[in-house]
Amino acid sequence: MRTIAYPLRGIATLVGMLMLFAALDARAEEVGAVAEIEGQAEVMRAGTAQWTPLQAGGTVQLGDQVRTLPRSKLKLLFRDDSVVTLGPGAVLKVDEQVAGAAAPVSRFSLFVGTVRALVTDRYGGAGARFEVETPTAVAGVRGTEFIAAYDEAREETVVVGLFDTTGVRSKMDPGGQREVRVGPGQMTTVGRGKYPIRPTATPEGMLRSFTGSTEVRGGKPVVPGKGAKGEAGDARAPKRPGQGALSPEGQMDQVVDQPGIQKHKGVQPPPPPVPGPGR
Repeated sequence: MRTIAYPLRGIATLVGMLMLFAALDARAEEVGAVAEIEGQAEVMRAGTAQWTPLQAGGTVQLGDQVRTLPRSKLKLLFRDDSVVTLGPGAVLKVDEQVAGAAAPVSRFSLFVGTVRALVTDRYGGAGARFEVETPTAVAGVRGTEFIAAYDEAREETVVVGLFDTTGVRSKMDPGGQREVRVGPGQMTTVGRGKYPIRPTATPEGMLRSFTGSTEVRGGKPVVPGKGAKGEAGDARAPKRPGQGALSPEGQMDQVVDQPGIQKHKGVQPPPPPVPGPGR
C-alpha cells in the first residue's frame, strides 16, 4: 500500500503547486496604473495581508485592494480607459477587469468611503458591464460618470449621477427588479436591507462636497478624446436637468481617453490583453 500511496501523494502535491502557480500568475495581472496621488495611498496585493505604499506610476493588479489615508486622494487609470478616483479614507478592491473582449467588464468593491468613476463609451455595447458594489448596493453604468459613497456608521450607500444615466439596485435585488435610474445631478440612497429610494435632485452643497473630495489637484488636465463623451476642451461639470453646469471651482476634471492617459504625467496603464481563441 505504501508503494502506491507515495506516488499518488506526490501527484497531488504537484497538482496543488501548479494550481497555486496559476493563481499567483492570475493575481499578478496588471490592469491599471496610478496617475496621481494627493497625500498617501496604499495597496494590499491579492493573497497578502500587508499594506504597502503606492507611488505615482505604480501598477494596479487584479485582486488588489487600494486605500487612501485621511486627507488623501488617489486617481487610477485602467487599461479599458476608465478612470477611478478615491476620496479620503476610501478602500476599493479590483474584482474583475476584462478589457480585450468585445464586451468589456469591470467590477469593483467599495468597502468604505467615496469613489468617482468615469467610464468611456466602450461600455455602451451589449454585454458590457461596469459596476461598483458596496455592502448595500450596486451601481452599474454604460459610458457615463458617477460618484458612489458608502458610510459604515449609517450602513448606507449614496450614488450621485454626473453624466448620462446610472443604474442602482439593492444588494438584495440581484435581478434588478427594483433598480432605479439616476440622471445627471440626481442622487439615490440605499440602506442596509432596503431598496434604492426614488432619485431626487442632489443638494448643491452635497454635490460640491462629493465632487471636491474626488478631485486630485495640482496635476495637468487631461485632454478629452474619442473615448469619452463631449468635445475636446469641454469642462465636465455635472448638470441638473434644465440647468447649467455646476462645479466646486467652476469646472471639473476633464474627460480622459487613451491618448490623454498615455500623456498624463508619463503614466501608461497596461495595454488590453490580446483576446485568445473563443474570446
